[in-house]
Amino acid sequence: MTTPSVFVVIGPAGSGKTTVAQKTARENNAAYLDKDRVCGRFVEFALKATGHDPTDRESNEYYRENLLPLEYETLMDVAGANLRLGRSVVLDAPFGAYFEDPDFLTNAAKKFDWPPSQTTVVRVRVPQDLLRERLTLRGLERDQWKLTHWNEYWSVYGDLECAWSGVQYLDFNNETPLPAEG
Repeated sequence: MTTPSVFVVIGPAGSGKTTVAQKTARENNAAYLDKDRVCGRFVEFALKATGHDPTDRESNEYYRENLLPLEYETLMDVAGANLRLGRSVVLDAPFGAYFEDPDFLTNAAKKFDWPPSQTTVVRVRVPQDLLRERLTLRGLERDQWKLTHWNEYWSVYGDLECAWSGVQYLDFNNETPLPAEG
């Protein structure tokens, strides 16, 4: 069996992670695992059920302490199941809460029984003004807190650096302009 690959596509909301991750999955015949698709409905339900705003995850302590860890554990567990089948995976998620832990991926691989694999972290980069424009134009409710608190959001999430060890890094500059309306 061929050694499977892990591609972790990271970047802030609106940077183009999903486009890059889906293209990577197609090109590598890999399973595409998007955190929001895997866990999003459950998280939204849990936030509503506990009286929290389902669109505010960045400033919500309940979300960060209780639900965010479950989202990422679920994502890493599903990745492990695919990897054990010999299937490469592409993980599409911000991962920002875990950037400072150099051993995050190593520990997740151990915890969720990943077989030996090659891991590439694809950092999707985009300038602040273009990111804000993209979030505004896509008009998603989950982006409203970010836009309303732009300076706070950007200062925390806009320029995070990933410190993970044992991985190969690939930077993807996604300054592609938005298509003109007309």
